[in-house]
Amino acid sequence: MDFMDLSIIIVSYKGWEKLSKCLKSLDAFVNKSFSMEVIVVDNYSGDGIINDIEKEFSKFNFIKNKINGGYAYGCNRAAESAKGDFFMILNPDTIVTEKEIEKLLENAKSHPEYFIVSCRQVRENGTLCRAGGKFPELSFGNLVPFKADSTVSFPDWVSGSLMLMRKDTFKKLNGFDESFWMYYEDVDICRRARNAGGEIALFNDIVIEHNHGGSSRINPKTTSITKCEVQASRHFYIHKHFRGHKRFLLQLLTISDNLVTGIFAGIIGLIFFFVPKLFIRFFVLQRLAGYYSGSLLRRSWISPRSVKFKKGDQP
Repeated sequence: MDFMDLSIIIVSYKGWEKLSKCLKSLDAFVNKSFSMEVIVVDNYSGDGIINDIEKEFSKFNFIKNKINGGYAYGCNRAAESAKGDFFMILNPDTIVTEKEIEKLLENAKSHPEYFIVSCRQVRENGTLCRAGGKFPELSFGNLVPFKADSTVSFPDWVSGSLMLMRKDTFKKLNGFDESFWMYYEDVDICRRARNAGGEIALFNDIVIEHNHGGSSRINPKTTSITKCEVQASRHFYIHKHFRGHKRFLLQLLTISDNLVTGIFAGIIGLIFFFVPKLFIRFFVLQRLAGYYSGSLLRRSWISPRSVKFKKGDQP
């Protein structure tokens, strides 16, 4: 097929049960109104189960990375071979329907001024998931929410759990920044889309199911890694998008917040070491301390897990 409407890109690391449910929801598509392909990227899970998934969903395309280069890295590798006029970045812990994806695709086609579009997301129990927000600023703490009281909202950024954009837009933005190993790559690409003159749109009348934690909460070790990587990515985002005194203050506030809350939580975790969910906080503190000391020595905020760090391509 020379022309294809949509390439759905899913980057996965273990979390097999949720990935299987996601792929089953896509496998149920009839595709009467649009053509599509599904590209699944395994970020070096290392246990061989991806081979069984590939056999079960043989009509989908699979890429098996030889390293876990992170979410941005996985998305970019899939985009290199994707054929669709539109790219949909989709988390493996989502469940979608053809009707909702068709509506989202039609809206994106009708509004070329929308560089990146997304939709409302709910958990299996019906509670709302955060699908977007305001860009971090001096008072950010956590990423600021936005009002979503109309059919279409215009947040500063939308979550990488579902992003739809034209292939040409993705190329114009040079894809995701692989300096981010995990987290904030979605905020970053939305900021660059805004800087390029595009709108970020979220359709509140289109809904998918999103059950968080498919790849990031597999076990205590993985959880402690990902919680530390949130902070590493936040620091690099600040370094990339701010200058002068504002950059300095944001970095200082982030460090102070992380150390104060991290030390307190780490001590509690050590005292209650017999409670796994609390003990994880101690390991998070250890990893965060290692990241800060390493960043000071390297004079770089890039996570050592990033492929950019490994290549020596860092500011």
